[in-house]
Amino acid sequence: MLGQISRLALLLAPLALLASCGTKELVPDGPSGPEPAEEAAATFKLESGMNTAGSVSFTQTDKGVTIVASLTGLPPGKHGLHLHEKGVCDAPDFTTAGEHFNPTNQPHACPPVTSRHAGDFGNIEIGTDGTGRLELTTDLLTLGSGPSSAVGKAIILHDVEDDCTTQPSGGSGKRLGCAVVRMK
Repeated sequence: MLGQISRLALLLAPLALLASCGTKELVPDGPSGPEPAEEAAATFKLESGMNTAGSVSFTQTDKGVTIVASLTGLPPGKHGLHLHEKGVCDAPDFTTAGEHFNPTNQPHACPPVTSRHAGDFGNIEIGTDGTGRLELTTDLLTLGSGPSSAVGKAIILHDVEDDCTTQPSGGSGKRLGCAVVRMK
């Protein structure tokens, strides 16, 4: 029995020593993990009388900016989705958003073509239930400051499919919705 108590005392001795040193919190040297990702988002403001809602999120990653658009209330089919040069969404036609965001003066095209407007996202496909989702990552945009930043620009949703070739905007038709990109 005495042997068991001695072994227990040897096991507990380091804990007693730590307890006598106080309760100082151990803080590791250097950063404690990855930097938080920069994030931005936009919520659609649509023409009066439309029941469409949705949002677009932007997350800066080591591969570029990941864009995720989730929309509801649209007619089925493909609809062009683009980032435009000005963050102004005045109804009814949203022409105040200007042209496609194109800081490097490239021709219009759709992903995965790399020689395209930075604001060319291609098409979002809307199902028969009126919902659609588009996800893509591009190295043509950033969320920080500088000429390639998506922040302060407008996302435009068009009424028809982007044909990915017609210059300068893909023949996507009228502008159904507009959303300004803002940092979270």
